Amino acid sequence: MDQTCFSSCGCCRGCGGVSPLGAPAEPAAGGIPLAVAKDGDTGRIVRIAGRCEVRRFLSDLGFVIGADVSVVNTISGNLLLDVRGTRIAMDRTMASKVFIMPEGS
Repeated sequence: MDQTCFSSCGCCRGCGGVSPLGAPAEPAAGGIPLAVAKDGDTGRIVRIAGRCEVRRFLSDLGFVIGADVSVVNTISGNLLLDVRGTRIAMDRTMASKVFIMPEGS
């Protein structure tokens, strides 16, 4: 199975430098880590940090540049997120690798 991560890091084959949603893979710096978002906050993913394997894992879960994400709830330092119609639980360490531009910014 051929997998493609949607970052222009060059560590995987077939990287097109564009997310499946048509957004550039490496936008200008900005955004806040998803780990600091509060319950009910929504935003658009602008950057995903970490090693290639981490970015690929997050991409497989639906965390791609340009996707809308919202914080449904926080429980004991873990976040319940809604991304592309799917609810996903994530710890703050992993959430700190996803950067969003909050809605209304």
